[in-house]
Amino acid sequence: MFFTCCFIPLVLISQTPEIPASTTEQQLENITENNEDAETEDDYYLQQMKQYIKNPINLNTANENDLKELSLLNPIQIQSLISYRNLFGKFVNIYELQAIPSWGIELIQKIRPFVSVNENPVLLTTLKARLSKGDHGVLLRLSQTLEKSKGYLVDSVNNFYPGSPQKILVRYKYQFKNLLQYGVVAEKDAGEQFFKGKQKQGFDFYSAHFFVKDIGIIKSIALGILL
Repeated sequence: MFFTCCFIPLVLISQTPEIPASTTEQQLENITENNEDAETEDDYYLQQMKQYIKNPINLNTANENDLKELSLLNPIQIQSLISYRNLFGKFVNIYELQAIPSWGIELIQKIRPFVSVNENPVLLTTLKARLSKGDHGVLLRLSQTLEKSKGYLVDSVNNFYPGSPQKILVRYKYQFKNLLQYGVVAEKDAGEQFFKGKQKQGFDFYSAHFFVKDIGIIKSIALGILL
């Protein structure tokens, strides 16, 4: 047996105070710095955490995968939360989480900006609403090594870079909560041609993705294309 005895936790319920914006921003910076996966080419982790601030995960309805995607809880903490919720029912106040085995006040404060125990208002689940009520994001990144590589010196017909030394990354992403997401990424490597020569299509790498879940009988669909 997981529990050797059962008890009903006593939690004093009060209105949960608002989290100051400065505190939330500082927590976001700290979590991002401490996450090894945060240093990605397109800052995906940072953008995803900002989405959780705008649309917190409801701990009364979140499943194991939802909690894993948050990337702030270990497997033991996730299972403890689900087991506690199954035994005692829905959470009433965020600080009721202190009664969960392996959970403490530091962990609660850490995840607090990204989670909620309140019932969300009517969730817009129609495809039309998802396509019009989400957030758009555009990232443009241009970088160049200051020291010129020998490959740009035309000293041989077969031994030089035909394109410019700039590396270019363009990303567009649309997201509605965790129910719909799609986007495209285009990238040009340093030394590659751009809309000329052998690269008349522009970038030398394109990708696109589409994800939707909970549409009618469809649990989830994920598509990806690489060109």
